[in-house]
Amino acid sequence: MMTRAKILMAVLTCLIVFPSLNPSMAQDGNVLNYRDAEIRAFIDDIAAITGRTFIIDPRVRGKVNVVSTEAVNVEGVFQTFLSALRVNGFTLVPTASGAYKVVPDEVAAQDAGPVDESRRGDTLVTRVFNLRFADPLAVQAAARPFVFKNGRVFARRGMSMVIITDYADNLERIAQLVASMDVDTSVIRTLALENTSASEMADVALRLAAQPGTEDGIRQSLTAMPLESSNTLILKGPEEVIDTVIPVIAELDQNNASRSDLRVIYLRHASAEAMLPMLETVTQSLSRRDGSGNPISSEGDVTLSSYLGANAIVINASSEMQQRIANVIAMLDIPREQVLVEAIIVEVSDTAAKQLGVQYLLAGGNNSNVPFTLTNYSSTAPNVLALAGALRLDNGSGDDGSDTDSIQDTFAQAAAQSLLGFNGFGLGIGGETDGGTIFGAVLNAVKQDTGSNVLSTPSIMTMDNEPATFLSGQEIPISTGEALGANNVNPFRTIERKDVGVKLEVTPQVNEGEEIRLKIRQEISSIAGPVSSTSSELVTNKREIETTVSVKDGDIIVLGGLVQQDETTSVEKVPLLGDIPILGRAFRNDVRNRSETNLMIFLRPTIVRNAEDAQALTATKFDYIRDQQLQVNQGGLTIDQLLEEVIGAPSGSDNR
Repeated sequence: MMTRAKILMAVLTCLIVFPSLNPSMAQDGNVLNYRDAEIRAFIDDIAAITGRTFIIDPRVRGKVNVVSTEAVNVEGVFQTFLSALRVNGFTLVPTASGAYKVVPDEVAAQDAGPVDESRRGDTLVTRVFNLRFADPLAVQAAARPFVFKNGRVFARRGMSMVIITDYADNLERIAQLVASMDVDTSVIRTLALENTSASEMADVALRLAAQPGTEDGIRQSLTAMPLESSNTLILKGPEEVIDTVIPVIAELDQNNASRSDLRVIYLRHASAEAMLPMLETVTQSLSRRDGSGNPISSEGDVTLSSYLGANAIVINASSEMQQRIANVIAMLDIPREQVLVEAIIVEVSDTAAKQLGVQYLLAGGNNSNVPFTLTNYSSTAPNVLALAGALRLDNGSGDDGSDTDSIQDTFAQAAAQSLLGFNGFGLGIGGETDGGTIFGAVLNAVKQDTGSNVLSTPSIMTMDNEPATFLSGQEIPISTGEALGANNVNPFRTIERKDVGVKLEVTPQVNEGEEIRLKIRQEISSIAGPVSSTSSELVTNKREIETTVSVKDGDIIVLGGLVQQDETTSVEKVPLLGDIPILGRAFRNDVRNRSETNLMIFLRPTIVRNAEDAQALTATKFDYIRDQQLQVNQGGLTIDQLLEEVIGAPSGSDNR
């Protein structure tokens, strides 16, 4: 008996000291019973039951105790496993591959896996709480005591969110706490001002709310909105903050009632000179009646003047009238946008000319019966008559200084000019027979084709509703009058200078929806040449468009264009003879001219809202000019060097 008792006691001792590492299996689940089991062996069993992969940190050591009386399913086994790890100071961290890392919870906060609000139980997760009303630092301070000792709570002023790393079940309780704090507790109050500008008092209210010493920036949530039409200040924020600010603003407004009748308002954006006439007109209306129709004061009680040196408006009136005028100025003294207007002028022209003709001359001598006949046309060169006259006089006379020599020189000059004006192909024959008969014939043929492509891109930047003018061209003299005194004494001529070139006049108006209304006058002019060979007066070509268009910001619009085609055919011939088929070509001269012109004007406006937009546009144009200059002027003075030498490097320069 003693031996059996000892054996039974030994078996029981082994069961207590060396517990079963494999859980008992039930029909509907698993029954977990572990007493002082090694945690690594416990993890091995859980991996076998759940089919999950676990990566064990070397620092995971110790014993685990789990006792269950009923069978649980696989998911219940996994949740029990998480709770057992948490009790022993360990936790699971999911990995991207689907496995889990088993690590001590004091290091798990930095490696808590992805942000996942769907996870539940004793899983360590990170959750982001987006706040709408509450101060993030106040929420951080309230949530910190509820987070387990190795968890993390992060918040920063100006970032409307709180990031918390904790166990999933604990985060549910913290979420309820955050929701109860993230509510709008602000109130709205309005304050009608009588002697002070609402916009001015709005700045004062915000500065009061941001004064040092406030608790966690609670007063930073104050919002001040001025309503200029009724000079009312709207305040939104915590009730205790508004109750502190309103008495101060009301006292300031009351104190302004007893101030001097003289007030100076410095304009920040508008021009004092341009605003003064409008203020005088408005003041005359305000001086007669108030909002109820009751008389206020006479027109002489209000005096307005402008000081251009400081761009200021000086008001001499009662405090109430001063405030009315100040409200008008505040609504008008706003920054205005700028508009960059870029025009593209394209002109493509093609001119073609054809000429074919025959000239001949036949003239008998003194004793000859050959008649004098010739064909000569006004549009042909050389002139066969001038050539024959020069040849005849050169053969028939010497150089004796007589009048014949003078005539010979005249014919020689005419023949030379005729030959110099010749273009194209020429074939001729001529001479003089023994009997003194002169004969000659000239065939001339020419075809001329001229094409041109003119592209101009004027651009100009101006303020909204401000006219601007761009001119690139020349000033040419145009005679406007001429007078001669008696006996040609003291003659004089009056000259007027006229602009010839590309001229752009534009007045932009920025409307709602990024739409720009443009009043445009575009002129393209050039010198066509003198009126005639005997006159020095000039003929100018002029193309002009004056219109008003509406276009979206950055879009390209066509202002107008001209498609012109001219064709001229000129036939000079001998009557009857020139109409003979084939043979008639010897008695006619054909000239055909054709010209075609295509002119189009495109325009693109761009709104420049701030300094950043202006700098970006300037940089684009600057880089374009610099690249063009570097292609032409290798090794010369660049625009970068010139800019730095003359006015210094621009602010924010990257030393291109």
